[in-house]
Amino acid sequence: MDRRPRRLSRLGTACVLGGLLACLGAKAQPEPEPRPQVKALRIVSRAALPDGQSVPTDVRWASADSVYVSWYLDGVAEVGLDGAQRRALVPDARSFGKMEHFDGLAVSATAIVAAPSGWHVYWRSRTSEKGTFKLHRLDTDHTLDLDLWGDRLVLLGYPKQGPQPYFADGAVAWLAALGDEKLEDLRPVLYDAGWKGFPDEHKIWGGAPNFFQCRTVTLGAVRFLGDGSFVIVPGFQKGVHLFNVQGERVRSWTSEELGLDSDCSGVTDEEEQKLRIDTAFWLGWLNGHRVADDVLPLPQGPGLLVRAAGKDGQVHWTLKVLTLQGVETYAVPLVGRRRADRLHGDVRDGRIVFLLSAAGTAYDRAPENRPAEIVVAEMPR
Repeated sequence: MDRRPRRLSRLGTACVLGGLLACLGAKAQPEPEPRPQVKALRIVSRAALPDGQSVPTDVRWASADSVYVSWYLDGVAEVGLDGAQRRALVPDARSFGKMEHFDGLAVSATAIVAAPSGWHVYWRSRTSEKGTFKLHRLDTDHTLDLDLWGDRLVLLGYPKQGPQPYFADGAVAWLAALGDEKLEDLRPVLYDAGWKGFPDEHKIWGGAPNFFQCRTVTLGAVRFLGDGSFVIVPGFQKGVHLFNVQGERVRSWTSEELGLDSDCSGVTDEEEQKLRIDTAFWLGWLNGHRVADDVLPLPQGPGLLVRAAGKDGQVHWTLKVLTLQGVETYAVPLVGRRRADRLHGDVRDGRIVFLLSAAGTAYDRAPENRPAEIVVAEMPR
């Protein structure tokens, strides 16, 4: 009798059993845990801003249904959340009789401050009589960012009232009070990490080499929190720092903890010159780094808007909230339409307002860079 079919049958059975045992063995292995999903902010509304002659640069809440917006050349105006302009707060650059511009905006219960990146800081009271107001002009040398809490001002940059020659002691951030003609009670709170003594009296920036090498890249952010403490993100050097209401540093975070990697300590003099005059080089440098566009004064703690260019060629943001328990990360569901887009924001009654604009190329008045959006968002429930 031919037994080959039976041998084949037994062989087939053995293969089936072996395969089944292999499958059972594979399933017996523990399955990998799913990667946690990053929570995302919820968009409530968005509206296009009216087109001006220049790029919108910063935003602050004005009321429950309106915001203050600064434009590079068009001054400061109150704008509804529908994008409609309501009233002018600070006149445009032509009204000053010489070329001025506005890169930063700060608002408290009593005052509004508009700041060019250099030369002066302008401020006015939020109240006015018969539609008139006094516009104060305070001298500064360079301003990367500023914020207000009452009449107290924190400034990342250099006021001309500081020690001469400029940056001689390496101070790059200051605490002061608004005055009619000058900043009062001015004192330094943060120093350039590259300071090694003032090297050359003819090189006015020599005492702050990190600041100097990236002073035109619009890096860095400062913000007061609700209790009068404040946060400084230098941008041109690593680290994020929390100060109490007296201006004493109470805590620092490393850039690595927060996903930041901008640091100008290695920028050469040739690169510094190209950053100032070559827009393509500047954008390439910016989009090759993860930087903090702004700091939000959230109830949970300061929130850093971390900007990064993705592999898709578009700009994306994440919100890093610094809490007592650690760093919480949230996705920001906005995408930059241009390589130069930046994100600035403010917080009021649990709502976040964002300005999405090409603020970093404010000096470039090309029409394609002027469109901007006001976006209202909420933290996830």
